[in-house]
Amino acid sequence: MTDEQRQQIVSRLNGRNQPDAFEAAKAVWEDSDKRLEGPLILTLKNGRRPFNRAAAAYAMQAVTTPRTIRALESVVQSKSEHPRVRADAAEALAHGHRKKSHAVLLTALGDSSKDVRFWCAFALGEMAEKRAIPSLKRLVASDKRIVKGFHSVAKEAADAIENIQTEKVAHKRKNGCVFCVCA
Repeated sequence: MTDEQRQQIVSRLNGRNQPDAFEAAKAVWEDSDKRLEGPLILTLKNGRRPFNRAAAAYAMQAVTTPRTIRALESVVQSKSEHPRVRADAAEALAHGHRKKSHAVLLTALGDSSKDVRFWCAFALGEMAEKRAIPSLKRLVASDKRIVKGFHSVAKEAADAIENIQTEKVAHKRKNGCVFCVCA
């Protein structure tokens, strides 16, 4: 990716048009240039509109570095940030994370925003985080709120539990574990 192409992507991410901002984020997916790390973090933290910041979080799924992961964790934890941005940051952590990310997402399962809870459940399911199962079971039993364009938080939590349990079984089969506590 040339310097000019990177500048165009950053400009579109920060633009006034939501569809264009997300098209720019998709362009990052097509060519995940690590030199976009700094501009993506700046947009995530300082973008003018929530959709600019959400597009930056979405793009960070393709540019996973220790700095982008820390920035995403910080956004998920920030109660002053718009829920959509926090939700996109949680989704992005499903694709690139560190050990601390698990704890951040576990805590955010109790968030007041259904979107944040939904995407934290998704991420924890993708990570096969078994410590999430008790909280996910509570969401299955109690959170019937629908996330626009998807389904209920309860259904996403149930899907996450199924994914975690499937991963655990696959791990045991792969590693020949009989009384395994490592998965």
